[in-house]
Amino acid sequence: MLRVYLDVPILGGLLGWIEDAVLLWMVGQIGVAKTKWPRIILGGAIGGIFQFLILVNQASGGVVHRWIVSPIVFSLLVPVIMIGLAFFTVNVKRTLKLFGYFYLLSFLLSGIHWGLDSINRRYFQSQINFWWRFWGHITLILVLGELGWGVVHRKFWDQICLYPIQINWDGNELNLNALLDTGNRLHDPLTKVPVIIIEFGQVKKLLPVEIIELIEKMQTGELNLDWKLPNVWEDRIRVLPFKSIGKEHGILIGFRPDSLKVWQKKRAIIHNQVVVGICKRSLSPEGAFQALIPPTVLNS
Repeated sequence: MLRVYLDVPILGGLLGWIEDAVLLWMVGQIGVAKTKWPRIILGGAIGGIFQFLILVNQASGGVVHRWIVSPIVFSLLVPVIMIGLAFFTVNVKRTLKLFGYFYLLSFLLSGIHWGLDSINRRYFQSQINFWWRFWGHITLILVLGELGWGVVHRKFWDQICLYPIQINWDGNELNLNALLDTGNRLHDPLTKVPVIIIEFGQVKKLLPVEIIELIEKMQTGELNLDWKLPNVWEDRIRVLPFKSIGKEHGILIGFRPDSLKVWQKKRAIIHNQVVVGICKRSLSPEGAFQALIPPTVLNS
């Protein structure tokens, strides 16, 4: 009678689940793919289940059907299900890009593991258990993500430099995540107050049609001085000249809000003298923040 102990396969499956979830997270960070942690965990579970079946098959001498643990299932079907569950999208180009990053990281990890195992067998003959392999695998994923794409330090920097903000004007309230931009020295040329930058898409639905048309014309170079603005906006609107890398002279349309709140830890810093500059492009490819604030707004 064949007796199979499942303690090792279960442990290996659980650790493989975590490893694959971290790998999927890294793929999403590199490929700038928005998703949620439950989907990443679900995708990682598929890898964990497959790892469990492989270990059961090894412990039993082949009780699992050979097709289930075949190379084609391991190298193609399992990754397809994992990527599909974690990042399902109808965008074929983006999906292929995610597959490319997944296989690239997987091949690099496999090659490094093979090389380290070869060195160990030849020179050290040390016994490496599940836990050492688990932490080594997690570390390698983070190291590869950092060396190749700067993921780790970027996420760390975002966490310590992101601030929730709230912009209020004319009864409107807009809540955003803002990145501290230490290089932002932009000021309103008339009042000399600091300027924060927000994405046009975040504020578009809250602006009057006339202001939206003014911003659109600014982008096409059709701006003239014949502005038809609502009366309440005549004192709010601002034209902000700026310089940036690759653009010697540029102009942003901005407006003066009633107040700006910046949450720093558990306290709110309130400013009544700021200008909001509206930027047409996305500020964060990952969607981590939608605004840029200068250091001066952190001073109470």
